[in-house]
Amino acid sequence: MSEPSVRLRFAPSPTGPLHLGGARTALYNWAAAQAMGGKFLLRIEDTDRARSTDESLQIILAGLSWLGLAWDEGPEVGGDFGPYFQTERLELYAGYAERLLASGWAYKCYATPEEVQAGRERLQAEGKSPMYDRRDRDIDDAQRAAYEAEERKPSLRFRMPLDQLWKLEDLCKGEVEVNLRELDDWVMLRPGGMPTYNFACVVDDLEMRISHVVRGDEHFMNGIKQSVLFHALDAKAPKYAHIPLILGKNGKKLSKRDAVTNILDYRDKGYLPEAIFNYISLLGWSFSGDQDLFTVEEMLQRFRIEDIGASGSKFDEEKLLWMNGEYIRKLELCELLRRSQPLLLAAEILPESAFDQSAAYLRNALASIRERISLLSEVPEKLAYLFVDALELDKDAEKKLRKNESAPQWLAAYADLLEKSDLPASYPADRGDADIAFSLANKGEDGGESGPCMSPAQLEQQARDFAESMDVKFGHFVHPVRAALSGTTKGPGLFDIVFLLGKERCCQRLRAIAARP
Repeated sequence: MSEPSVRLRFAPSPTGPLHLGGARTALYNWAAAQAMGGKFLLRIEDTDRARSTDESLQIILAGLSWLGLAWDEGPEVGGDFGPYFQTERLELYAGYAERLLASGWAYKCYATPEEVQAGRERLQAEGKSPMYDRRDRDIDDAQRAAYEAEERKPSLRFRMPLDQLWKLEDLCKGEVEVNLRELDDWVMLRPGGMPTYNFACVVDDLEMRISHVVRGDEHFMNGIKQSVLFHALDAKAPKYAHIPLILGKNGKKLSKRDAVTNILDYRDKGYLPEAIFNYISLLGWSFSGDQDLFTVEEMLQRFRIEDIGASGSKFDEEKLLWMNGEYIRKLELCELLRRSQPLLLAAEILPESAFDQSAAYLRNALASIRERISLLSEVPEKLAYLFVDALELDKDAEKKLRKNESAPQWLAAYADLLEKSDLPASYPADRGDADIAFSLANKGEDGGESGPCMSPAQLEQQARDFAESMDVKFGHFVHPVRAALSGTTKGPGLFDIVFLLGKERCCQRLRAIAARP
C-alpha cells in the first residue's frame, strides 16, 4: 500500500563534491522513498557561507542525476515546502528561536570563544567531558545587562535537560539510551543570527514533514540532540536510521587513499552509473546471500531501511571493477557505442561523422573487446590500432617479434596469403546497421550472416593450415602476427583483428614489420 506521508530527504552542504558516502546516503533515502511510495526531497544546507560554492552545488546535482536519483522536490524542481536552500529560510529559523527562548528551552550565551575554551579545559582537568561549562545558563538580569553593556554579541544555546535518561529508537541501531547531562548545551544560533546544523535541520525536517531520516552513523549524537529539540517543540521526531560507516581496507573510516573523492570521478574513469548504484547499495545492505548483481527495480522490491546492517562495510575497489565489467557486458552494442562515443571523440582517434557512417564497424570493434574490458575508459586505447596510420609497437610486442628470427618470413608469406584470400580490402562499411560481424554471430547475437567474405573462424582455419605448411607451431605464429597488426600482445582475438582491419591494412602492416632491418 502506498503511504503518502512518507517523506525522506538528502541534505548535502555545497562545500565540496558528492563523495561515496554521501552518494550512498542519498541512494538509501531515494530507495526508501521509492519502496514506500513516498517522496524524496533534496535540501541544500548552505549556511556555511565561507565554504559553500555554486560549483560544489552543480557537482552534487550532476552526481545525483548521473546515478539516477531524481528528487521530487528541491532545486531545479521546486515544491510546496520550499525554499530548499537554508540561506533562504533565515526568517523561519529566527521565529523558531524566539519561540524556544520564550518557552525557556533556549538561552542567550555571552561567553567569548576564549571563555568557552577555558571552560572546556577546566572540565577536562577535572576529569569531566570537555564541553561548554554552561556558565551563562542561569545568569541573572544584572549579569545579562553587564554583558550587554560590554556590547557582547550573544549566541543562542539550547537548554539541554540535565540528569535525564533519553531513549532513541534507531531503525538500524535499535534502542539507545543516553544521559543528557553528557551532552552540550549546543549553539542554535551564532552571534550573527546564522543557524547551526542541528537547529536548522530540525526546523526544516519539521516544516518539510520529513518522516524518516537516513544518514551516516557519525550523526548519531546529532540524532539525540535533534530528537530532544523536537520534544521541546512539542513535535514528533522523524524515524531515524544511522547507517554504518564505509570502511577502507584497514577497517577504518574510508579515506581519500581508499576511494576517489568526487562521485563524478568514477564517471570520468569509465564506470557505469548502474554499477556504482549497484555496488554502493551493498555497502551496508544485502540484496540476497548469493546475488550481487540486481536491477534498480529488483532492489526496490526488497529494500527496507530496517534491513540495513549495523556494522561497517569495507570498500573493495576490485569488486567494484569486476561489477563494472559485468555491467559493460550487459549493454547492447548500440548502447555501448553510445556511451563510448564521448571517450572516443575525446581521444581524437576518429571523427564524429564515423558514428553515423561506420556504426556497424564500430559496434563490431566494440564486440571484439567487450569481454576484455572493465572500464569504458579502456575503449579508446583498445581500439586505437584500428584508426591509426602509423602503428607504434609496445615493448612486449617488440619482444615477441624479435623472439624468432624467422618471424619476418612468416609475416611476409602470410601477407601474400591474405592478399589472395576473400577477405575484403577493408571492412565493408556500406552494408548498413543490420550488419553484425561473424565474431558476434558466433556468440549467438542477432544479426545473422554478413556476406560472402571470410569470417574470423575461417581466417583462423586458414592461418592454422598456413602455419602447418610452414612447419611453424600455431602458438609461435600467432604472437608476432598479433604484434605486427595491433602493436601489442594483448587484445581481441587475432582473427577479429584481421577481420576488422581488412586485407589492405593487414598486408601493409605485415609487410612493413617484415621489411624492418
